[in-house]
Amino acid sequence: MKIASIIAEYNPFHNGHAYQIQKIKNEYSDYIIIIMSGNFVQRGEPAIINKFKRAKIAVDNGASLVLELPLIYSTSNAEIFAHGGINILNSMGIVDRLYFGSEDNSIILKKLLKKINTNLDDAKIKKFLAEGNSYIKSRELAMDFLPREEKEILKKPNNILALEYIKNLEKLNSKIKPYSIERKNVNHNDDFSIDEFASASYIRRLCYNNEDVNNFIPHYELKVENKLENYFEIFKYKMISEKINFKDYFDYEVGLENRILENLDSKNFEELIEKVHSKRHSKSRIKRLVLEILLDIKKDEIKKSFEEPYTRVLACDKRGIEIFKKSKNKNKIYSFKNFYDKSNGIIKKMLEKEILASNIYNIKNGKINTDFTTEVYKK
Repeated sequence: MKIASIIAEYNPFHNGHAYQIQKIKNEYSDYIIIIMSGNFVQRGEPAIINKFKRAKIAVDNGASLVLELPLIYSTSNAEIFAHGGINILNSMGIVDRLYFGSEDNSIILKKLLKKINTNLDDAKIKKFLAEGNSYIKSRELAMDFLPREEKEILKKPNNILALEYIKNLEKLNSKIKPYSIERKNVNHNDDFSIDEFASASYIRRLCYNNEDVNNFIPHYELKVENKLENYFEIFKYKMISEKINFKDYFDYEVGLENRILENLDSKNFEELIEKVHSKRHSKSRIKRLVLEILLDIKKDEIKKSFEEPYTRVLACDKRGIEIFKKSKNKNKIYSFKNFYDKSNGIIKKMLEKEILASNIYNIKNGKINTDFTTEVYKK
């Protein structure tokens, strides 16, 4: 049995994702594991539709087994997001390949990563941080040993994640081999469509404006279930009623607490983030910090969870059940039936945070306490 894997958000699942799965089936294997973000995603926002629907759509379009990327990883930066997904796949002990979309192929990316690891000086990063730059900008400035064309490779959004995947595979000395799939016609953040292909961000924008997206997605109904603005009043209440220690949160940087508190009179999140962001503090980082506070995800919990990779089944077909049976760490793969029986310690604490996050996600639709009572979809 040859087993392939993908780490994804599917926010939402579109024709490019279906193309990627079909290409893997044609070229390598029918056994495909998806590690998928849950109800909240890396942009620091709720997913456009809930995780159970997205997992079902993935299986209906060729995935074998959809496992949830834990909340603490799915809402973090590229480095932690990649670490979480790779750690789960590696701990299963049966995965042969990791596929990802990227603007450049995996051979180029491997060579570039080796060059960075050899030459990057942390002291330079600290110097540029001290000058008021964001971490991403400081890291970019510290890579003055790279020619312009290689620096451009690092600016492409899919390449950024791809490099983190490769880095984590190498760090774990994993037997999983990385394989890149060229994106079909459009890139990650492109604000346009070509034929039946469009980026997830473009599709989300169309959805928010109640425009038709059926040409860009497989046959399923796509309606916006959630958006960050739904939680603005809850966030303001938390800021006013609780004494928040901002230093407890991973995406905190000095000065952010004052900028947030001074602008709580903003009309909505969009206005707040616009006022708070700066040269040093990117909008993405601020949104992640807001989400960490809303969902009470603290940095010490992120670090502890690195030692205990866990996941849960969201959807599967018959091949997915075969994969599950062959996994070497079945006791770290949860379903709603064995949640309280098998979990303990940091895993139980994290799973309880998953329940809290799902309850917050569902606060407007009345589906509270359904996270571990919703049946796993089996095709």
